[in-house]
Amino acid sequence: MKKPIWFAILALALSLEARSAPVEFSRARIGEVLQGAQPSVALERDHGFVVTWQSTDKEIMTLNWLALDFDGQPTGKGVIAEGSNWFVNWADTPALTVLDNGDWVAFWLERNDPSAAEGYDIQLVRSIDRGKSWSKPISPHRDGTKTQHGFVSLVADGDDRVLLAWLDGRRAEIMTNDNAAYIAHDHESAPMTLRSVVINREGALSSELEIDDRTCSCCQTDMTRWSTQSVLVYRDRSETEVRDISIARRASDTWQVPTTVHDDRWQIEGCPVNGPAIAVNGEHGLVFWPTMVDEQLRLRYVLADSPAAFATKPQMRELPLPTMPSGRVDAIPWHDGFLLTWISRARDRPAVEIAFVDRTGRLELSRPIAEPALRGRSTGFPRAASNGKVGLVVWPELSGDGRPVIGAALIR
Repeated sequence: MKKPIWFAILALALSLEARSAPVEFSRARIGEVLQGAQPSVALERDHGFVVTWQSTDKEIMTLNWLALDFDGQPTGKGVIAEGSNWFVNWADTPALTVLDNGDWVAFWLERNDPSAAEGYDIQLVRSIDRGKSWSKPISPHRDGTKTQHGFVSLVADGDDRVLLAWLDGRRAEIMTNDNAAYIAHDHESAPMTLRSVVINREGALSSELEIDDRTCSCCQTDMTRWSTQSVLVYRDRSETEVRDISIARRASDTWQVPTTVHDDRWQIEGCPVNGPAIAVNGEHGLVFWPTMVDEQLRLRYVLADSPAAFATKPQMRELPLPTMPSGRVDAIPWHDGFLLTWISRARDRPAVEIAFVDRTGRLELSRPIAEPALRGRSTGFPRAASNGKVGLVVWPELSGDGRPVIGAALIR
């Protein structure tokens, strides 16, 4: 049996009174190393945070959870599920959310076609006792096609309901059956769609809807609740291969027609695997995304004071970065504004970066919160959660002996 290995979690102290002051942080030990990759984190409002990550032992993949209080102290841990036929990917990763009634809902991805690398389904489970036990897995889609179903966003939808949205490749199989020019799940040749469903505690599916019939094939989606609406952001795909960020609003079980957040006009033949993030803080919302301008990747954001205001194309702002970004963005509410996270790649190693944006759009950059030893895709996608006063950021990392582990930063 391996001895427990302690890992460092960063405690950040942001100066919110003196905005000209830099972001400062210090280290504090809180628990044992989390061995694995593909981390995510969710807020549990009355308790703290729930971190999930995947680990692999020979042929067995496991989805794990760790609960932390708002001081970063572990309060519980366990296993959500394990299996041998999972789809494990650096960009398309599992997650968990906490519902209004306190239920935990988590998902992972499972292969549905041994002959195709990108044929996989979403598997969803629920815990009604804070992770002690889990329901039998169900799939939120019932098309039965051996195609891609992934890049999932999930959010509480009132009481015991969860709303899921995901990229869905079922039209690819339709094209195959029609003898169209489509080979071996090449989703750049067939239109990816964006779909959603609502699921209750009994596992009943309702409001199964198609939101968009043509989207980018492998960029992350993100979704949040804003007052009485659910708001979803994703990378769209036009007939001329412009892949800008779109936003869709759901009210009264109906999705409004999606609109473009900003006319970047990024025309690219393949998927950049770099999606947007959305966060809401009171009456204000922010969308944060990467795009290409003059062959340089840029990070942009817009602010709005209502979900509908995004349709009016609010002012776009761009981060004036001293280092080259890789994107891989996230955003969380923070005091009267937002915290943005992303990966940069200009130094000897990649860095997990952070910045503060107030509700007027004013930006304050910080020094990096971490510089993982990993390279390229292995640095993954940092993920963050916050109650506005305490936050947690997680990312893939390497231990001193070269094992994949989960890095984390507790933000105050």
